Amino acid sequence: MSAARKTLKILALIYFVLGIASLVIGIAGIVTGNFGSAYGSNATLAAVVVIVKGLVDLAAGVAGIKGANKPSQVDGAFKLGIVAAAATLVQAVLTLPALGGSSVNIIAFVIVVYDLFFVQQAHAVKAENKDRL
Repeated sequence: MSAARKTLKILALIYFVLGIASLVIGIAGIVTGNFGSAYGSNATLAAVVVIVKGLVDLAAGVAGIKGANKPSQVDGAFKLGIVAAAATLVQAVLTLPALGGSSVNIIAFVIVVYDLFFVQQAHAVKAENKDRL
């Protein structure tokens, strides 16, 4: 297994864990109503975005693991990584004070970098597979 495939598999496993964590946080935020303090009037929307982000992360994790094991199937991980980056940006934007949030979510912007690194690794595995054919 190449270095790109190993890296993609590790990133995919982290995505899988992040997806579960996002689902738990999103569902807990809806049930307890704790998102109101951080997201203001956008609390319900933010909780839905966190849940959707969790689902996308889970799907990207599964697709990344499949793609690392079988490079011909890495295209799904590539596309889901892009969707995950977009969802993370939406989540980050919702926390901006101009939209009723209380602060700038620096962690979400860091996660976007992680999402883009995942996409880059999926692309590397895709290119590596193309070279083998």
